[in-house]
Amino acid sequence: MFTMLATGLFLLAVMIFTFGVHEAGHAMAILLTHAGRLKGIAVNWKGIGIKWEPFAYEPLKRAAVSLAGPAVNMALAIVFFSTGLELLGLANLVFGVVNLMPLPGSDGLRVASNLSSALS
Repeated sequence: MFTMLATGLFLLAVMIFTFGVHEAGHAMAILLTHAGRLKGIAVNWKGIGIKWEPFAYEPLKRAAVSLAGPAVNMALAIVFFSTGLELLGLANLVFGVVNLMPLPGSDGLRVASNLSSALS
C-alpha cells in the first residue's frame, strides 16, 4: 500500500515538474524575444499556463513563444534519457510531442496559426 502511494506521489511530482519547466520555457521566450509582459500563472480546469500581455501583434514572436515550452521539454528529455532518468525523459518527451500537435488549445495550433498569419 505504501509503495503504491509513494509511486503515485512520485508520478504527480514528475508531472508537476514537467508542466512547470514547460511553462518556464514560454516565460523565458517572452522575456528573450521582448514579445510581451508576464502577468502571472493561470491554474484552471484546463491546466497550468503563463498569463502574458503581448506588446504588439507579432506572429513570429508569438510562434517562438509557443514553441519554447515543447522545446524545453524535448531538451530535458534528451538530458534525462542520457543520464538514465528514463521516467523523467519519457514524461518530457510525451508532453513536448503532444503539445506540438495542432489540437485545440495546444501550442502546436498556436504555432500553426501564427506562422500562417506571418506568411500571408
